[in-house]
Amino acid sequence: MAEKFKLQAVLKYRKTLEEQAQQRLAELLSGEAGLKLKQEEARRQLDELCEQLQQRHQMGLSILELRLYEDQIGHHRQQQEIIQHQLAELVGLLKERRQELLIAARERKVIEMLKEKQLAEYLRKLDHKERIMLDEISLRPKGDPE
Repeated sequence: MAEKFKLQAVLKYRKTLEEQAQQRLAELLSGEAGLKLKQEEARRQLDELCEQLQQRHQMGLSILELRLYEDQIGHHRQQQEIIQHQLAELVGLLKERRQELLIAARERKVIEMLKEKQLAEYLRKLDHKERIMLDEISLRPKGDPE
């Protein structure tokens, strides 16, 4: 039976850290997708307002209506700027989370490599003992019952 890996608890902990880093990254990616959808919707609404304003302008509109459209357009542009700022912050966070995941994966891999090394060493020793036993058996006289 193989020797128990002494750092198994550390390996389990490293795997947990890596999974948590993956989860945090996935949450941020989901948030980014949501913000991009929000940005597209705001852009679409702004385009519609501009088009409506142009159509209404051709038909003639009052100062009050013009002011209302300008206020709405200004509000949508401000919303787009806010979303753009949020996306910029999110890109920075995504970079950090990716780096955290990379580090966690490396640390887990180091422990796994130690485990593989230990197993390889155990198997090498076992193979060596087996060869010694086989050599002893082959050197015994044929009539020896042992």
